[in-house]
Amino acid sequence: MKKQVTLLFGIMCFALAVNAQYYYFPHINAGQNPGGLNTDDEYPVGGGQPAGWTSIHPGSATTPQWSTTVTIPFSFSFNGAAVTSYKVSTTGVLTFTTGAATPPPVANVALPSALVPDNSVCCWGISGSGTNDNICTKTFGTAPNRQHWIAFTSYTDPGNNAYTYYSIVLEESTNKIYVVDQRNGGTALTLTIGVQINATTAVSVAGSPNIGQNAGSDPSPADNSYYEFIYGSQPANDAALSSLNYTQYVTTPTNIPVSGVITNLGSSAINTIELKYELNGTTYTDTKTGLNIAPLGTYNFTHATPINANAIGTYSFKFWVDLTGDVNHINDSLNGVINYLPFLPTKRVVFEEATGTWCGWCPRGAVFMDSLRNLHGQEVMLIAVHNGDPMTVAAYDSWMGTKISGYPSGLVDRKDLDVDPSDFITEYNSLISDIPPCDVNVTATYNTSTNVGTFTVSPQFAASLTGDYRINCVVTEDNLTGTTSTWSQANYYSYQTANLPLQGAGHNWQNETDPVPAANMEYDHVARAILGGNDGVQGSLPANITSGGTYSWTFNYNIPATQNVSNLIIIGWVSDFATGRILNANSATVTTGIHNLTGTYFNMNITPNPITSDYGQVRVNLKKNADVVFEIIDVLGNIVRTNYQSQMSSGEYVYPVNFTGLSNGIYTVRMNASGETLTQKVVLNR
Repeated sequence: MKKQVTLLFGIMCFALAVNAQYYYFPHINAGQNPGGLNTDDEYPVGGGQPAGWTSIHPGSATTPQWSTTVTIPFSFSFNGAAVTSYKVSTTGVLTFTTGAATPPPVANVALPSALVPDNSVCCWGISGSGTNDNICTKTFGTAPNRQHWIAFTSYTDPGNNAYTYYSIVLEESTNKIYVVDQRNGGTALTLTIGVQINATTAVSVAGSPNIGQNAGSDPSPADNSYYEFIYGSQPANDAALSSLNYTQYVTTPTNIPVSGVITNLGSSAINTIELKYELNGTTYTDTKTGLNIAPLGTYNFTHATPINANAIGTYSFKFWVDLTGDVNHINDSLNGVINYLPFLPTKRVVFEEATGTWCGWCPRGAVFMDSLRNLHGQEVMLIAVHNGDPMTVAAYDSWMGTKISGYPSGLVDRKDLDVDPSDFITEYNSLISDIPPCDVNVTATYNTSTNVGTFTVSPQFAASLTGDYRINCVVTEDNLTGTTSTWSQANYYSYQTANLPLQGAGHNWQNETDPVPAANMEYDHVARAILGGNDGVQGSLPANITSGGTYSWTFNYNIPATQNVSNLIIIGWVSDFATGRILNANSATVTTGIHNLTGTYFNMNITPNPITSDYGQVRVNLKKNADVVFEIIDVLGNIVRTNYQSQMSSGEYVYPVNFTGLSNGIYTVRMNASGETLTQKVVLNR
């Protein structure tokens, strides 16, 4: 997999009016917010906006209005002078001149303009006329590196009846100002973006007053662009290492080229530059001469010396550019990591959806959960966490309520929180290409005599980790039904004629009643128990995890008579307690007694599983005479053991499974008889 590390200098341009004390850089298609501090999703107030935002104007401004005056939560300078407070117009202008009387009109013009107060920042040309429109603030980070965000949420694109999200950001210590293009609903805005010192002095983004939006409809920062305004004069010599490209994960000895992009942020052309990286105490230098990188131009490079990844482990390196006369070293370097793994784990994505039979919008969640299962099968782990109905698991539901702002909503790998179910498929596409540090194997058996389920979650790690990592296990059930009114599903989509047909999970919700009667409802993915607690089992994994190591944790669960064993799905995962994020997961259905694989010509089962010594046993019942081939296969697909028996008579046999000399891990046992093949995964954990 290729890795790109980026400082997010997009297509660069520069505009500086006479006597203005700012210059700017555009970061088009940056794919994140400036500095990465704000990772919140972009939703309207009361419609999924993450916690911590404060509204300073509630919208419904049919004529332009000013917001309340807000105190900046840290020391900040504008145009070299300290400012302590600001107010914002419903037309997209922030001013530090808090005594200004008349807000700028909706119709924007070029800067400088007498319509804009002195000492102002503009994303001018939007409108807060809608009832859902808000100006909100939130501060991110810790001193002395905070950012204060002023967001225009669900704002109106004048004349186009579409929504738009823009923000103005003030940054502590650097005194930088950002204007962030976040989200839109297919709008064709024409904005003025810039900084105005007074009615005769301003710096504005090229294209003002007709700047359109670059961001799409994605509520995450993944499609964001932004403009960075810097106080002062552009330096003569300033080389920025904008991005690095290299193969991040390998499983064989490889020479890995490191390439990237340099951007000239100075006013003088770059003719000679040194590219350097340091790995394991050694610096490798490549001097590039005969260049002519114009101001604000870019140069694509490949370092002359590739990185030699010749053994399993982690190769951490620092890469930087060295330009004579460059005194700004903040943007010179990027860090890289190459992982030589013993194998590449298979990624699976966990969706925890908050829902309830009382929630009239929750059919939307059922539809998108059903779509995920149909589209992606075993690559998605689906959990419906119910609230306020007969399927509620109190502790799980209570914890879930602290992570969302309303129903339906969900968590995706516990990385992205408060996600609307309509965004689940986008989230899957974003996360499925991640390389997790481990595979996860789940086995689930049930003792019919004791009603106890035994569920073993066994991660095998491809990378070494240090920290508090934990194993967890969730029991889910499909095909749940009930008879009382509390099992009826509220349905606010009933007979709606919206452009968004809602069909799925066995229903055409727009053609059904509100509520849908319990007799017509069947619920899937329902959480029945979270066996490791909400955060996983402390101590279930060691503090120092080794690459290639396999670890196991077993959960015993007394299965209530109200739960149908044949409909249970057991989901196991590994999470990072420090971040809460789920790293990888897998699932299994419950088998009665010993796991038994049945074919036309033979049956087999393997015990114990996990195998905790050098030997296990495979029991085989041949239904006819056959040649038998027995193989053990490692996670890389290598056959590490083979046993061949010719012309065996029908009957029952017990073979020893010899793992002597093999490393702990997940293996596949494969048997072939009469041309038929059965396989079973086993965990070796001595």
